[in-house]
Amino acid sequence: MNQQQQIKLLQHLIQIPTIDDHEKQVVDYVASLFTPYGERVRFTRIPYQGDRESAVISIGPTGGKFKLGFSGHMDVVNLGNPSAWHDDPFSGKLYDHDTKIYGRGTTDMKSGLAGMISTLLTLLEENVPLSGELRLLMSVGEETGQWGSEELTKQGYVDDLDVLIIGEDTTDLNISYASNGDIDYTVTSQGAVARTDQVGVLNAIDNMYDFINLANQKLRNLPRVDPKMGPVIHNITMISGGDQINNMPSKVTARGNIRINPLYTVADIQAVLTDVLNEINQLPRHQFTLQYDYLGEPVMGDKHNEYLLAAQEMMSDIVGHRVKLVTESGTTDASKFSQSPTPPVMLVAGPGNASAHKVNEYVDVAEYLSACEFYERFARKYLTK
Repeated sequence: MNQQQQIKLLQHLIQIPTIDDHEKQVVDYVASLFTPYGERVRFTRIPYQGDRESAVISIGPTGGKFKLGFSGHMDVVNLGNPSAWHDDPFSGKLYDHDTKIYGRGTTDMKSGLAGMISTLLTLLEENVPLSGELRLLMSVGEETGQWGSEELTKQGYVDDLDVLIIGEDTTDLNISYASNGDIDYTVTSQGAVARTDQVGVLNAIDNMYDFINLANQKLRNLPRVDPKMGPVIHNITMISGGDQINNMPSKVTARGNIRINPLYTVADIQAVLTDVLNEINQLPRHQFTLQYDYLGEPVMGDKHNEYLLAAQEMMSDIVGHRVKLVTESGTTDASKFSQSPTPPVMLVAGPGNASAHKVNEYVDVAEYLSACEFYERFARKYLTK
């Protein structure tokens, strides 16, 4: 694919609204791009629910000595305030003298996904002889629970890969080798329905304060602080409850988010939360239940790994300056892929900037095209004879 075709590919992906749904429409469009290549392409759909499905696209011989994986998610976050956008957030328009592409998902992460798709198409168009397999994993639901990558991992699609590149945005196209884990949970405080003028009635909101204070005390003071990733981070981000201003709430729910550095496992942090729940339920008239909404392990790679170093050299040559090997505070589908019984070497590299998840999201065209070149160069280096 030439650069204009790569830009149009990204624009088309942006124009398919996939806010926590409709990834199947992306799969249908991508399938149409690979249809002309017939049996040279192995295209597998993995249904999720409704208008949602993941896909696995594979080219090259399956019996080769090297298997390279690409990964990108198709869903995007919500728009926030739609009226705050300068233009249609699903326009994919070019701006600033055609130096930027505008729209929800440009940075997170349809630009990375488009670059990976373009690599497969280029290798097919040019009839490049491959000595190994290139496998693209397109996943659903990364933003709300990494459902797609979890299922792809369960079905064994990463078990035999040597290297997996995830196209999430990394600042300045740096190469990320480690990321935090993530726990999302919901805790519920039970109360008693009564008028507010009755003295001594159980107030579920008061008790929720006790839980939050204790959880913060225990989780924000864990002793293991990673020199790169920092401490474990805990925040309550949503609270709801109550039906009427002059009635006690029958129950109150709160949702919490925990970012786990690589010195802890998900099980370690679950044990701390269990201790918090047990301790709080021993207090008089405190009734709490806890459920987990998402569990993602931290990922720690070896920054001296040969594939990471090769990626660093390659990207540095493309962009014209030394890129860094970095750690990321956020989580990616790598959290689920790392749970494979034989996980590959994983690295994260993709175009993007601080506009991810924000109003007026955009990606720099030059950075997107550099990422396209990186994915193609890496594939040629390890999969051509």
